[in-house]
Amino acid sequence: MDRYHTLLFDLDDTLLDFGRAEQTALREVLSHFGMEATPELFQRYSEINRVHWEMLERNELSKNEVLSYRHERFFESLGKEVDGSMVDQLYRNAIAEHGHHLFDGALEVVEELSRTYHLFIITNGVKETQQKRLHRSGLRSYFSDVFVSEDIGYQKPMKAFFDHVGACIADFDSSRALIIGDSLTSDIKGGHNSNIDTCWYNPLGKPNPFSFSPHYEIKQLNEINQILTNRSF
Repeated sequence: MDRYHTLLFDLDDTLLDFGRAEQTALREVLSHFGMEATPELFQRYSEINRVHWEMLERNELSKNEVLSYRHERFFESLGKEVDGSMVDQLYRNAIAEHGHHLFDGALEVVEELSRTYHLFIITNGVKETQQKRLHRSGLRSYFSDVFVSEDIGYQKPMKAFFDHVGACIADFDSSRALIIGDSLTSDIKGGHNSNIDTCWYNPLGKPNPFSFSPHYEIKQLNEINQILTNRSF
């Protein structure tokens, strides 16, 4: 019997290239205000965005506050006051429209795994945006269900998020489930909190500064096959 039966995949920066989507969306937002996008602005926004989502993970902000405040803080740094909710709508429309670019090999890996395992998406974010991106990327048909924090009312890494996921999956056995994701603070910590094995997708070989560790670490998505067949891991 295979060790794992259920694979829980993160979406952004695991299967879909969120960095590319973020740059495209930010370029459209800045253009709306007559401003030119630059690498420095991409980096600045990405950092502000990351900090706000991590605040949500720690339950320090609500989702709506994250969606609005991230834009307000970014434009404040440029000396401009904006309506964060309005800017967020522009930004999320662009993400939904253009944010479906897959990492190389992601579709092939998912297609192969879906023949043997039960696959699910677990993602923080906005339901409508994430669903559109999944369909446009061609991923959706390979997953039995999609769990989005907006729907659940809890976000990764909260144990309540994973408890809900487990309750919704027929015959779910946490000892035979594996979480695959890029975020230590969201995916890996979530698995640690919920006693579910984790696989850290870490293509850049970043160090882990935290006291908790993933069960596995990979640099390429196709290495998941080695884990599942117990080769080299």
